Amino acid sequence: MSAPVKIAYLEISPRQTGKTTRLCAMAKEILAQGKPVIFVCLPPYVPHIAKQLPGAVVLADGDPVPSGVPIKDAVWFYDEFDWLKSTVIREGGYYATTAARLRALDDSRSESDLLLQLVQANGHRHERYLWSFSMGQHRQAMPADHFRMSMLGEFLS
Repeated sequence: MSAPVKIAYLEISPRQTGKTTRLCAMAKEILAQGKPVIFVCLPPYVPHIAKQLPGAVVLADGDPVPSGVPIKDAVWFYDEFDWLKSTVIREGGYYATTAARLRALDDSRSESDLLLQLVQANGHRHERYLWSFSMGQHRQAMPADHFRMSMLGEFLS
């Protein structure tokens, strides 16, 4: 039986709270140590993140890693992992997202749920940053489940 995977960082926060900025800062620290970085994100964000991380391999979700990139030695970063199709749990990986949907722990699908697997791989802990201003306007305009995920960073129903 294989040993459980230990990830380096897990953040599940509301939208627009600086998740990508924090991941990029961590990736810059890893690059400064001379380690290869592979950063996976949604396709529209590739150009912006590539500018932020010279020297990193920045991939759109589902893109293959270019030949010659040391995959085993690389430190992997997944931005908005719950929205990506190609997220893999990797030893020492860094993960950040706004939850794509609410989950129930007693749901039979929870064992195959990547977000819940990452919470487990991180010792049942995750980081969460919240909005620093009033959310009243958003609370009135959004359905309750959407508000909980997008504005409060919740993922359990």
